[in-house]
Amino acid sequence: MARRLAHGQSLTVQQFDEAREGLAERVADVPFAFAIAQPVDLKDFDFLFPDLQTDPANLLPEDPSTPANLVRLGKTMIDDAGNDAAGDSDVSALMTYFGQFIDHDITLELASADLPTLTDPALAPLPLDQIRDSLKNARSATLDLDSVYDLPAPRDGDKMVVGTVSPTNNPNPPLGRPPGKDDFNDLPRGPRTEDPATDRAANIGDPRNDENTIVAQLHLAFLRAHNRLVDVWHSFTEPRRVMRQHYQYLVIHEFLMQVADKKIVKDILRDGPQHFKPFEEPFFMPLEFAVAGYRFGHTMVRSDYNFNVNFNTNSGIPATIDLLFTFTALTGQLGDFPTLPENWIIEWENFVGNNPGNKARKFDTRLANPLFRLRKFDGTVEVGLGAMLAVRNLLRGYLLRMPTGQALATAMNITPLTAAEIEEVAAAVPPAAGQESQLDVIRSSGFAERTPLWYYILAEAAFHGKGKHLGPLGSTLVAEVLIGLIQKSENSILRNRLWEPTLPHNGKFTIEDLLRFAGVLP
Repeated sequence: MARRLAHGQSLTVQQFDEAREGLAERVADVPFAFAIAQPVDLKDFDFLFPDLQTDPANLLPEDPSTPANLVRLGKTMIDDAGNDAAGDSDVSALMTYFGQFIDHDITLELASADLPTLTDPALAPLPLDQIRDSLKNARSATLDLDSVYDLPAPRDGDKMVVGTVSPTNNPNPPLGRPPGKDDFNDLPRGPRTEDPATDRAANIGDPRNDENTIVAQLHLAFLRAHNRLVDVWHSFTEPRRVMRQHYQYLVIHEFLMQVADKKIVKDILRDGPQHFKPFEEPFFMPLEFAVAGYRFGHTMVRSDYNFNVNFNTNSGIPATIDLLFTFTALTGQLGDFPTLPENWIIEWENFVGNNPGNKARKFDTRLANPLFRLRKFDGTVEVGLGAMLAVRNLLRGYLLRMPTGQALATAMNITPLTAAEIEEVAAAVPPAAGQESQLDVIRSSGFAERTPLWYYILAEAAFHGKGKHLGPLGSTLVAEVLIGLIQKSENSILRNRLWEPTLPHNGKFTIEDLLRFAGVLP
């Protein structure tokens, strides 16, 4: 039975092995199932710059005061101002969730045992050897869409199974089906259960893509696009190759070109990654990327979206983060439907083009308010500090020995932000009600000189990127890793310089073209 994973939740290696064993038993009578239900070759996590670990000056102070200071800093990162136009970047909100989709395709962290509780006041960094030995990646770590194609995602011959929406039996807003949408607009789902973690959970290659309605609808688009290709190729392998290669193209030419410094991306495409070497053995996923660098996407999340004709900021019923999570969780909080109710089919036309109501938040050292009250499967809010994503990110970076932003920038031959520049970014953040100012925390904690890597990348985006995209360190780290992973990927477009998009497009292939090909965009 499919099972959800909460946002940021880690599995143990034992839990993962038990799940795979159960999956193998269920598909044992399916032809060729043995070939896809074998034990996964787990990949390593490791440090891109392990030498930084030998000098404590490159890390946050290993001191009892550090966790408390990180909690203080995380609490100041709440954006209480809401979604006004001045707080938007130029990046499409769709890139927020395409970025999440990419993340789920390349990393699924397993631990050999339960890690320390992040909110423990006595939290201390794990020993270096323990980090290397205990953390494993259950994904292939390449951009090959295993999150779409892996078990338990069901297949019907060469096609991927998709689900159908449930009727609301009311054509009027906010219950009516958006115009032009067909029945096949949900993920395939399991039955009702008493456990919110399994109740109507999606049967897909990565359960985290059932976490919120936007990423779930994006996952569905990939399934539908594959199926349309099967109608042409009459096979499974060729459509999968075509999907992988167009996906890789979009990661480079849509995602990276929007979220990172374009010149840096083009330089890395021309010269190759200078620091991340994907073909060297042993192959590993850089911790600096997975634990800090790639979490920049959290600052892009809006509090609400113009989702469809029923739920938008003009109608008075915006698609809030809480609602987007609720209607994917399907735990009966706001209705009792066996699958996604038809009034929650996304209208992708609201997310493409120059739609000012659906831009990603500005890249800065703040996160939208709902990310400070994260919810469990049953809809209840997490307890205490565990509900605050910013706090969790900062404490996790400390636990896993992230280098400071200044140390990593220096190692990558990038001029670091000065303490005064860090303070300038912090000073621009208005204090939230009842909270210390971000500037006061930065100064009193010493974080202006030794800055937590995740915070540093956000501060750099605000300072150098003016909130529109990542700065030099963030752009280099994210682009080097993603481009390196594409180089290593099966069916890599970067190992075939003659490759060009073949799916229908007008001028340049975009994610809009993919959605249109999938039949989810007019």
